[in-house]
Order: sequence, then structure tokens, then C-alpha cells
Amino acid sequence: MADGITTQALWESVAGRMRGAILAGELEPGAKLIESELAERFGTSRGPVREAIRELAREGLVTELPRRGTLVSSLTAEDLAEVYAVRQALEVAASAVVIARARDDDLRAVEGHLDALESPPPGAGYLDQAVHDLAFHRSIVALAGNQRMAAMYEQMLQQTMLLLRIAAQENPSLRTDLRRAAHRDILRALRERDAAAARAALENHYRYAEERLFPGVIVRRSPRGRAARGRVARSSPGAS
Repeated sequence: MADGITTQALWESVAGRMRGAILAGELEPGAKLIESELAERFGTSRGPVREAIRELAREGLVTELPRRGTLVSSLTAEDLAEVYAVRQALEVAASAVVIARARDDDLRAVEGHLDALESPPPGAGYLDQAVHDLAFHRSIVALAGNQRMAAMYEQMLQQTMLLLRIAAQENPSLRTDLRRAAHRDILRALRERDAAAARAALENHYRYAEERLFPGVIVRRSPRGRAARGRVARSSPGAS
């Protein structure tokens, strides 16, 4: 039993470090992941690395391809549309529960993430602000108290962060000026216990976010050869 726990803790630790390296850009999209090299890098055997790769594949951060091996995912405009559609659906469902059950104190805690997003410290970059942006959305889903929903949403957030990094790399013109109303409208609807307004605010937010991100995500072919779908909007400020 002890050995099983130790092994699990080891691969989870490796997965966490690999996840961090991918989201930090140290392992770039399209990079080939070689078990022996990763095992040496993380000071472990290939077994925990293999388990870690399987977990990251489940999360969508790496892609396992026949005859090509395992690569860091290069997410496309199609992936962006799919991830944001899932996030929106989960947040709409969570908001209904939050409106029915959450206390005012709970919503003040949610607002704390929004305050941090809107008041970045000097020198904070686009991806620094994205951390607070995603924390705001994560906190809404967490208030629903549904562990399965939260786990699924967290998986979408990991892919979102990778998409944001790709967008920032491919479109340096992306800036950090965010339209505050996009998030404030969501919070206001939750405070007013207005489910219809919350749904509308979330729909508007995700439409706005996609329009800002599409210019930074190249429409390329997916690993399976399908053309990535999604319109490419005109360049616009910021992305989140």
C-alpha cells in the first residue's frame, strides 16, 4: 500500500511540474516529449513520466499521435471555440446554483479576484492578469459545490491558459486593457439573483473573449488533419 501511494505521489508531482513547464512556455507547443529526457530532467524513472503524460493527455495539454509520438498540444481556433463553449455552459449551470444558494459574503470573495484583475501592479503582463481572470471564473464554478463540475472546469482552464500563451506568442499586439463591464456584468447579475441576466452576461463575455483571441490563434490543421474551424476576427485589443 505504501509503495502504491508513493508511486502515485511521484507521478502526480511529475505531472504538476510538466504542467507548469507547458503553461510557462518552457515546453513549447509542438515540442516532442521524450520519456527518457523527461525522466532525466525530473530525476525519476520513466514510469512516473509515462503516467504523467497520460494525465496531461487527458487534460488536453499533450497529444499522443501514432508514429509521431507525444507532443505538447498546439491548440487551434477550433479548440478555442470548443473550450469556450464548454466553459460557458458550465458557468451558466453554476451561476444558477450560485444565485439560489450563495451568500453575499461568498460573492464578495469572488469580487476580490475581479479587483485584482482590474488593479494590476506596475509591470504586470497580459498573462499575469489572466491568472486573476481565470480565478474569477473558477470561483464562480466552485461556489456551485459540484466537484465533478469543478474538475471538468479546471481541465478547461488549463487548456485556456495554454491558448492564451499561444495567442500572446503569435500576436504580440495583444494588450492587457480589458473591458471591465465584461466581468462586472456577470457579478452584478449574480448579486441581483437574476439568472437570465447572468446567462446573457456570460454569453456576451465569451463572445467578446473569442473575438479578441481569434486573431492570436492561427487557424491551422489539427493533428488529425482536419482544418480548424472558426472565423478569424480583425485584430482587437487584449485577450483573456
